[in-house]
Amino acid sequence: MTTGVLACVTLLVPGVAASAAVAASPQDGGTVHIGARQGYPGTGIFPVSTGEPAGSGEPDAWAYCIEHDVSALTNVRGTVGGHGSYLGANRFTDPAVRSKVLWVLTHSYPALGLEEFGAAAGVPGIARADAIEATQYAIWRYTELDFDADWAWETADSEAAYRHLIAGANADTGPTPEDTATELSLSAPSAPQQAGTLVGPFVVSANRPSVAVSVDPAVALTDADGAALDPDALTDGQALYLDLRDTKSSGSATVTATAAGSSLTGRIVSVPTTAGATPTAEDHAQTIILVAPKTATTNAEAVVEWQGDEDDGTTGGGTTPSTGPSTSASPTPGDGDDGTTGGGTTPSTGPSTSASPTPGGGDGGTTGGGTATATASDTPAPAVPDGPMAETGSSGTGVITGIAAALLVAGGGVLFAVRRRRAARG
Repeated sequence: MTTGVLACVTLLVPGVAASAAVAASPQDGGTVHIGARQGYPGTGIFPVSTGEPAGSGEPDAWAYCIEHDVSALTNVRGTVGGHGSYLGANRFTDPAVRSKVLWVLTHSYPALGLEEFGAAAGVPGIARADAIEATQYAIWRYTELDFDADWAWETADSEAAYRHLIAGANADTGPTPEDTATELSLSAPSAPQQAGTLVGPFVVSANRPSVAVSVDPAVALTDADGAALDPDALTDGQALYLDLRDTKSSGSATVTATAAGSSLTGRIVSVPTTAGATPTAEDHAQTIILVAPKTATTNAEAVVEWQGDEDDGTTGGGTTPSTGPSTSASPTPGDGDDGTTGGGTTPSTGPSTSASPTPGGGDGGTTGGGTATATASDTPAPAVPDGPMAETGSSGTGVITGIAAALLVAGGGVLFAVRRRRAARG
């Protein structure tokens, strides 16, 4: 059974939540399938489905007749519309009559459950066919007549329920379609969202006293301060957040708001006399009016994605793998066997260059124990000796010093290192 009025979701941009506005299903101008009438032969109710009927399953809505003197046609598709699209010429053209009909629809079966309707009408245990008959006669009382007729009651229960409906409708000016429609929307944050935070806000807007919100996959809901919220008791204008404070990885979730009722009740269906034809004022079958069952709900959805900490390489002390020439920070001498902290080295997939550490800045010149990544350069920086040069046993120290200085000026750090290794062997 499709009892929900499901909203469509807008295009999702990574890291950004997409909110959806409520759209009625079926929408005005759309078509629905009208099934075989149920109940007593002369006063039945029509099952109405947005798609083709699904066997014995429950329909999306039900419908009563609002044109007594026009023949009904079933197993055909009709067109949904507002009251302004009505093609008939009886008393339903009067806005006051429409309000009376809406009052009857919203206070009878199946807008109320059968047991609930029977209790309200003073007829506990009323049969379904009697509840349907009472409702249909009450509708015709206003669309066809300006007085109470002596209808052909099947049972005393049917008549008692009818009297209850007429008394209530006469005592009330009656609702408008806007009064009976459930309005629901769910706004979502448009900025990129981050794991390890409260993701939001999502804001509920509804004309119903209570809205339920679910998240798939399941995530706890909080307010802006991180206090837990009851997901089954949210209210109009309430802001909510997904509690992702313990989440480190990227992900996404679908947030669904659900409110009781729908926007279907009171919409009319214009029916053609020939399948596939367009009904007109001069040529149409019996017009029917929709009523959503008590179980109907209206839904609004939003989809959100969030970035995980691993996406920017800042979590867990790791480094972002390199796909080109890698660079490494110069180690601080004395911290390990190879002059690095933690005894580890960073694998390199290409030529390596060295950056000198910043004194006092930590293991790699950064705070928080992270490893700073140097920017690769076409010309390598000259190496800085760790101590005095080894003597070669020659008295030509001045010449060697002069050569070293010249090499440094010329950027010959590699030759300088070679010279130093030869001296060590001397």
